[in-house]
Amino acid sequence: MHTKPTLRRALAAPVAALALAATVLAPTAPTHAAVLDDAVGSTWLGLGYNQDPLYRGADDGSPGNDEWPRTEFGVLTGRTDYISPGLVRIMVNRPWFNPSGTVGSYDWDTPQMKNVFRILAHYKEQGTNVMTGMWGLNDPAFYVSPEAATLQTDLVRKFQAKGYTNVVRYNGINEPNNAKGLKYADWVTATANLRTAFGRAGLSADLIGGPDTAEAGIAAQEGDLGLQSVPVEAAGTEQNLVWKKAGLTGFSARFYRTPEADGVHWTFQASKNGTQWTDIDLQQTPPVKTNATTAWYRVDVSPRAFPEGIKYLRLTMPPRPGIERAVSAVTLFTGSGATTDPMNDLTKTDSHSAGWTYPGGSSVNDWWLQSAMDREVAQSEAHFYVHEVDLGSPPDYPEATVTEAVRQLKEASNGGSVILGETGMKAPGEDPDKDYSFTGEYAHGVRMADLAVQEARAGVDGALAWCLDGYDEDVQCGMWDHFKPQSPATLRPWFYTWSLLCRYLPPGTQMYAPAQPTGVRVLKAKLPGTDGWTFVLVNRNTSPARVSITAPTGRIELDKYVYSPDNAPTDPATGFPKPADHLSASFDNGKELSVGANAVAVFTTTV
Repeated sequence: MHTKPTLRRALAAPVAALALAATVLAPTAPTHAAVLDDAVGSTWLGLGYNQDPLYRGADDGSPGNDEWPRTEFGVLTGRTDYISPGLVRIMVNRPWFNPSGTVGSYDWDTPQMKNVFRILAHYKEQGTNVMTGMWGLNDPAFYVSPEAATLQTDLVRKFQAKGYTNVVRYNGINEPNNAKGLKYADWVTATANLRTAFGRAGLSADLIGGPDTAEAGIAAQEGDLGLQSVPVEAAGTEQNLVWKKAGLTGFSARFYRTPEADGVHWTFQASKNGTQWTDIDLQQTPPVKTNATTAWYRVDVSPRAFPEGIKYLRLTMPPRPGIERAVSAVTLFTGSGATTDPMNDLTKTDSHSAGWTYPGGSSVNDWWLQSAMDREVAQSEAHFYVHEVDLGSPPDYPEATVTEAVRQLKEASNGGSVILGETGMKAPGEDPDKDYSFTGEYAHGVRMADLAVQEARAGVDGALAWCLDGYDEDVQCGMWDHFKPQSPATLRPWFYTWSLLCRYLPPGTQMYAPAQPTGVRVLKAKLPGTDGWTFVLVNRNTSPARVSITAPTGRIELDKYVYSPDNAPTDPATGFPKPADHLSASFDNGKELSVGANAVAVFTTTV
């Protein structure tokens, strides 16, 4: 059995340390001399994955059976033990425990629920926390009813009655913003019903998270969840914003529009008194398509010249029926400095017309921020995918967008945790078959490591990959596939990197986001309760890279794991990663670490 990694202590023998000093690339300094100023403000809950709790190995294709074959369940748990996830998301279908459809009448002995309980018991034994929720319940009339809240509360009570105290979060139904007919107000009503039902059952409302929304809205407009938009329904009439600031000397702004269209989308005017306005000649960058399923086009704007003595600045969105336009940030320049309005409220504007929307009206992408602002749930959770098979252009956009989204969410919720309940890559939006064959490519192991490092640097508190071992049998999204007679459940390449990052970035880790060379992702991580460290390098370049790492480590012993096209050592019996190298070093004054071309390197003091 592979248990959670233990933490190795640094060697203390001074003679051995002197002998090893000659082998390091940088001189050592007094222990813990370095002072870090690049800490990430997260409360790390860990990396993990989404898991279908059902066994699908039966020849008849049934969705579950009474007893998983011992060998197959052993392979599953052996793999998950090695991964050592910090958090796992397991969803439940209503028919599994409520086949009668009558609230209050349950069958907890169905094959499906036996499988659910068996998985939860195993994770409890291993010390792994679980977040859960329900598929379905999308009928609007039932969803907002007290009976729906009772049904969900009875499920959570059953988990607690069976001793599954590792079920630490209940996020309601999956992706309610994708459910036909449901609106944000329905989610608010359903969540209020849940709080009431939890209270009657003696359950803490802090267990409730969410809103579990699809496509968290952070890829399209650089993470600004609350940018001011003129939506399609208001696009046929003129809309404007006005700023008042004495001594204006200029401005800059960033806009988005969708769909792509020629013509005038915005104008700026300046005024000394707020009544007489002068048109400003603008310079604009060419539109850049963003990395989103529904593409937005980004444009940066600044004046070619700016008149003197200006006190007012007016932005006008002229009528453009059918074109949604948004402004994510406006920076006002004066002789004494600059003020940036992130546009997630209107507090810095002097006036505005009524056609603006914040959050974005009927848009499904605004539930996450709105729920945090409304303090509907104690902890925030939504889904964020990179929609292209690769990380898009520029390739570091996930970190930039997630950083801003996390900042806004934590500010709105007074510091509540932020979890990406589903994350990973999807096939391109134009792919009608959602072909996940790319998960079998070597490159996917690099992509997923790249994404994980960017999300950890951005300040999320946890991220759960889609998915462990598949859901729909024709969608091969997992690190391996469900056990089936025709499938040996072979590990896919991305198991290598994702398992290492789950295992060696455990809950309680303090993340650090140092400066990065172009094309290289760098993460420093102080392991909880010890003197241990993990360093992660992901190199997207076509040539090897060396990165100087500085951290107050003293002398430590590190195993180096390598995932590269020509070197990814594994245990032949299990297929699990094994170290490619070992080193002893101090990082107090900096030390260079290496990573191959298009490769991942993980250095860790844990074994």
